[in-house]
Order: sequence, then structure tokens, then C-alpha cells
Amino acid sequence: MMSDDLIPTPFDSADLDHLRRLEALEAYDILDTAPEPEFDDIVLIASTVCCTPVSLVSLVETERQWFKARIGFEACETPIAQSVCSHALAMNELLIIPDLTADVRTRNNTLVTEAPHIRFYAGAPLVVPDGTVIGTLCVIDTVPRPQGLDDNQRKVLQALSRQVVALMETRRVSQRKDELFQRQKRLAASIRFNANKTVAAQKAGRIGTFEIDIATNMIRGSDEFCRIFDIAPADLIPTSQLEALIVPEDRHIHSNNATRRDARAATEVEYRIQTANRGIRWIARHASYEHDASGRPITMFGTVQDITTSKREAARVQALLDLGDRLRDLDDVESMALAASDLMAKALDASRAGFGIVDPIAETVMMQPEWRAPGVSSLVGLHHFRDYGSYIDELKAGQTVIVTDVVNDPRTADKAQALVDIGIRVLVNLPIFDHGQFNLVVFVHHDRPHDWTSQEIALVRSFGDRMHLAIARLQAEADQDMLNREIGHRLKNTFAMVQAIASQTLRPIVEQEHVRNFERRLHALSSAHDSLLSQDGDGADIGTVLRRTADTLGVLERIDAIGPAISFGPRSTLSVSLLFHELMTNAIKYGALSEPGGRVVVEWQAAAKGDDSVLTLRWTERGGPPVVEPERSGFGSKLIKRGFMGTGGVTQSYSSLGYSVEMTAALSQLQRAS
Repeated sequence: MMSDDLIPTPFDSADLDHLRRLEALEAYDILDTAPEPEFDDIVLIASTVCCTPVSLVSLVETERQWFKARIGFEACETPIAQSVCSHALAMNELLIIPDLTADVRTRNNTLVTEAPHIRFYAGAPLVVPDGTVIGTLCVIDTVPRPQGLDDNQRKVLQALSRQVVALMETRRVSQRKDELFQRQKRLAASIRFNANKTVAAQKAGRIGTFEIDIATNMIRGSDEFCRIFDIAPADLIPTSQLEALIVPEDRHIHSNNATRRDARAATEVEYRIQTANRGIRWIARHASYEHDASGRPITMFGTVQDITTSKREAARVQALLDLGDRLRDLDDVESMALAASDLMAKALDASRAGFGIVDPIAETVMMQPEWRAPGVSSLVGLHHFRDYGSYIDELKAGQTVIVTDVVNDPRTADKAQALVDIGIRVLVNLPIFDHGQFNLVVFVHHDRPHDWTSQEIALVRSFGDRMHLAIARLQAEADQDMLNREIGHRLKNTFAMVQAIASQTLRPIVEQEHVRNFERRLHALSSAHDSLLSQDGDGADIGTVLRRTADTLGVLERIDAIGPAISFGPRSTLSVSLLFHELMTNAIKYGALSEPGGRVVVEWQAAAKGDDSVLTLRWTERGGPPVVEPERSGFGSKLIKRGFMGTGGVTQSYSSLGYSVEMTAALSQLQRAS
């Protein structure tokens, strides 16, 4: 059982009426609003009909009564204690007080006892649709009226009170409509603003949106979608119209009717399209599927973005990298031109690319077999430059020719039809000069207008610069090779002359063995120079020097060479050649190579030591006679003891097994010596 203090005290009916009245007044939102002619007309009519100086539309709040309309009364509101209308709130019928001084409810009201000394009151309640009384339409006089109001006056006053409520209802509905209308306007403005922002964002980011009805194969695309595909905007577009734009090599990537029906089509792909006015464009598509209740795909929707700029940028960078790699490995101008045309065609989405052999006197070009896009005809054969325009003059001057549209360019305009007939709407010609002679041209063609950028033009010029540098390298290498051969020929003649002079000069010497040693060393130097010349004068590989020296002395088959390819500088090559010559000569005279079964093993390797590498070479003789350390040192012995150019260390061993020596030196010193 609940205690008395927990039992809620119910509101009495007066409290509930008061709450409902306040809620109604709030709903009408009429308190403290400006005068309105419709309400002013009502109090005028009421005062006129009832023959009273005062008439009010009075709305009763908690602490005051406020007058929406008034006539004959100065104040716009009064405290609730002065309200006569509050006594009419509890009834739904007319309240008439003939003499306010005689009625116990009003005789002490200050409006009665003091100015304006009102004496007569008649008020019709303002009853809203739910039955709540929110105030009155009242008429007031300053003299008592024992007879009150006649029947017509009563009826008119009650009718006018209902009209007040009707006006308030109309006003509330109108305000609600205005609010809804304003909200709708704000919502519409917001939608338009967001839509405009979306469209602007799509244009700025080159992003279009689309939605494909899989059952009908019709697509609904945004304006930016249509711009990307270079087609006229339309509410619905057949998917076949867009699929026809995809380049043949990429059609397996894009979705089609069959792959969309079973949702096999990839949702994120990149492919190329051939547009009518803007050439080849790269498209990135991101899509999703909408499925029905059974899981069957019914809609494919998503975005497409024009990524041509980024794709071409990547292709340009890769083309330049690939060009450098290819030119490094090629050693003839025709192969270089073919490599350049192939790479430019792919980087620029061209329809045809290749090179031609030029006769600058006859102003003709013999087109060689070229790279062509599917469906593009070949231009192999002889062509006259001036049949297609006047740009041959620029080519002869060594200038790269770029015509972005043969129809509009003044160099080709009068020959435009001849170019268009062979599938050329855009052309690039890159002249190649060999020994100062214009004899080769690299070309790139587009069969329709191409949306050229400054970066693409810079790419073509970079290709031209690199081609010229590569050809200059070939020419320099050819000139150097010729110079090396001439130097080698003259050096051989010099060595032969020195050897002849030495033979004649040293003929009287009794110990001819010394003379022969001198001649052999001279021959070793000649052989070392041969090694250098075969390596373009930049030094030679240690294995090459060893084998050439052994071959000269006729012992190549009896020497085992074991070690990696390590090149020396020119001075080091000459020193090592002489060193090997002395070791082999000694082995032939006194060591392993003096016996038929003797052999020599030469091993070398480079190992890291600190910031440098150390070369270690071991010479080991086996199968020869016992050896002893010589008592005196001749030129050869001194040369061996010095090791590699007098650097590093030398350790010799004379054992019963045979002679051996180990030499070490800093590899960087040997490779730098020139």
C-alpha cells in the first residue's frame, strides 16, 4: 500500500484548463504580434453593433491579459488582477455584467474603482476547436446597462467571437504553410547548391557518374560522364554506343551485357576510348552492383574519371627511361630510329610511327616498315616531302616539326587532303643528322585530332635531343675506334723498329741470352698494348692479359686461370702484362713449364677491406723440377718482388713442390692507374 506522500496529487480542472489555454496560445503564436486589419475590423463592428465605446480581443495568459485588437482602450495589456475576461474562461457562453460595481467578482477591480471607471461588460468566449477557451471578444461601457444587450447584439457578438477564432486558425495554418514553404525553399536551395557543388566537383576532378539498367542495357550518365566520353548529353544512352568507343585491345577489360548480368564484370578497371574530337583518352571506372531480393544484379552504378593526363605522364617518363636503355644497347642509326619511333608511338597514343631514309637533295623519304595501330595502312615506299607541305625546310635546318592539325597548320593546309587520305591528321617529324648530313627522319602520326599538351611536345623534343646525343656517341666511338687502330698500327711499327735497332746494336754482345730477354719483354709490351687497344684504351681484364701473354709464349694450354672478371687501368695493364711475362719466362726456363707434365695455376679474387677492396693473386707451379731461391736478382726477379706496380705485398715460396708467389694490392689503385 502506498503512503500518502507517494500518491501524486491530481491537477484540478482549473489547472488543466489553464495548461491547455497556454498550450493553445503557444500553438497560435499570436501573443505580442503586431496589429492586423482583420482583427481590428472585428472590434470596430462589435463596438458599433453593441453601441459601446470600448471593444477588445482579449487573450488571457498566466500573469496578464493581452489585447490582439482594441478600440477605445489605450493600454495593450493589463495585469491578470484587472482582467474581467478571466471570469468568462470557465464558460462557453456569453458573460454579461450590467453593473461591474454591483458584482462581487468585479466591484474591487481597479479598472472599476479607478480610471477609466468601466461599469458595463459583455464578453463572448474565444473557444478553439478542442474546446479550450483562450480569451474573449468583449464590449465595455462606462455607464451601467441594466438591460444588457438585445438578442441581435448577443448574436452578433457571439458570431464575431467565432470569427476571431476562425481568423486565428487561418493565421496558424497560413503560418504553418509559410514555414513549410520556407523550409521547402531552403531544402530546394540546399539541394541545388549541393548539386551544383557536385557538378563542379565532377568537372574539376573530371569525374562522371553513371547508372546502367542491366535488363535494358541503357545507361544514365551525368553531364561530366558525357563530356568524358565526348558524346551528346541524353537521358538514356545505349551501352553499345559507349562500348563501341573502346579501343579494340581493351574491350576484354570493359563490361558487356553478359558479364553485367552475372556480375562477372570487374568493378575497378582502366581502359582506353577513341573519342571523336579529343583522340584517345584513358578512363578509370569504379562501379558497384545493386541486387534484387533474389541476389540477381539489376543495376551497375559508379564513377568514371579521365586519367589521361596521369597515364600519359607515366608513359612519358617510362618512354624516356626505356629509350635510354635501348639506345645504350644499339650500335646503328636505323635500329635507334626504330626504337625511338616505337616508344614515341606508345607514349603519345599514335596511330603510326617509324622512320624513313631521306634524300635531302631530291627532298624524298623512303619509308621503312613502321609500327601501326590496328586498321591503319602502311606508308612503306618513296614519298616526296613537298607533296605534303613545306616543312621540309625546317627539317633541313635540323628543327623538329610538330603539326597538331594538318588542316589548320599553314605549313600543311594546302596539302591537308593528301595527308588525310593516308591517315595523317597530326604529324611529328624528327630529323636525324649523321656526320652533318640529314639522312634519316623519325615520324609519329595520329589519324585524328590529338589533344596535345606542352609536356608531350617537350617529350618529342627530348627524344630528338637523346637521338642526336646517341648518334653523336656512335660517331665518336667510330672515330675513336679508327684512331685506336691507327695508333695500334703505328705502335706496332714503332716496336718493330725498336726491336730491329736493338738487334743490330746488340749483335756484338757475347751473351745473347740477355738480348733475347730484352726482345721478349719488348714483345710483351707490344702484346699488352694490343690488349689495351682491344679494350678501347680504358684498361683490360686480368684474365685477358694473362691468356694473351700465355698465348704469345705458347704455354696457354698449360696454365689454369681461375678468377672473376676484374679490369685494370692502362698503366696497371702494362705492368701486369710484364709481370706475367717474367713469371711465365722463369717457369719455362727453371720451373714447372720446363718439364712436359708441369702446370701453373693462377688464382685471383677481390675481397672487401674497409672502404676498399683488396686484390689477391696466387701463382702456383706444380710438376716441375725442385727450385731454389736465386742467389742474385736480375731485372725479372726485381720486377716480381715489386708486385703490382710496387704497391701491396709479395710473398714468394721455393719448395720441393715448386715455386709459388702471392701478391696483394688495393684494387682501387690498380683500376685508377692510367
